[in-house]
Amino acid sequence: MNISEKTKIPLEILVATTNRTSLGFIYKMFKNNALEDYHILIINQTSKERLLHSETKNIRVINSFEKGLSRSRNLAIQNAFGDICLLADDDVVYLEHFEKPILESYNKLTDADIITFKTLTSVKKPYSNYPNQVTSLDRFYRKVLSIEISFKRESVLKNNLKFDELFGLGSVFQDGENRLFLNEVVKNKQIKAYFSPEYIVMHEPLSSSDDVASDRFIFARSALNYKLHGVFVWLYVFRLIASLLRKRLIKMNEVSSKIKVANQGIKTYKDLKHGK
Repeated sequence: MNISEKTKIPLEILVATTNRTSLGFIYKMFKNNALEDYHILIINQTSKERLLHSETKNIRVINSFEKGLSRSRNLAIQNAFGDICLLADDDVVYLEHFEKPILESYNKLTDADIITFKTLTSVKKPYSNYPNQVTSLDRFYRKVLSIEISFKRESVLKNNLKFDELFGLGSVFQDGENRLFLNEVVKNKQIKAYFSPEYIVMHEPLSSSDDVASDRFIFARSALNYKLHGVFVWLYVFRLIASLLRKRLIKMNEVSSKIKVANQGIKTYKDLKHGK
């Protein structure tokens, strides 16, 4: 049965993209599956001159004139219909019948509000060093990719969970949105969150978050650590810089400039929070 004929939507994929005028990218994402079997909501951040339209019943499109990945995620959550939602980027490829381990995991973990899964790289290797069994997410959430996050829509809305719109690609701080979102999840004692060791999606081996020696990353990560740890932020800054030195990702003569970037990230976050 075509999913557009169903009155209940068990799973909806929430896709973030930018400046699209054609649905061609969706067919690439679902090349291992029958596209008509899935319900999809696309948030297309674009301009009024570059709109995306869908004539397909199971694919909805919202053209948004805002910027920022976190804003896209929040808009998708507010407009989703699915009982269970799966976050998606426009450069992933879903494994064949990827929905089965997702739905089966929620059937087994009956108290779960959020479940994250595994990503396979395009060279057929695990994206990360994943646990080999179902585990509470509080032991693993710092390494989770957004494309691995699924959730019960009603639970997220009920608990007013949102992505911090100051963080994420296209925002002031271009990293850290997943960490902050899941940090709120594991702090909330009303939410049950798990990791399930099932592959659902394929992605290139590197992501924007892997560029850990860049000014962009250090600027964002310093702001994130200030938000999380306040006056103890510099412990995390120095630990990050020491790690970069140890791994030879930066040189000693770059340390001073990296500390300045970190300080600017902290200052920018403070200014934004205090309305300066």
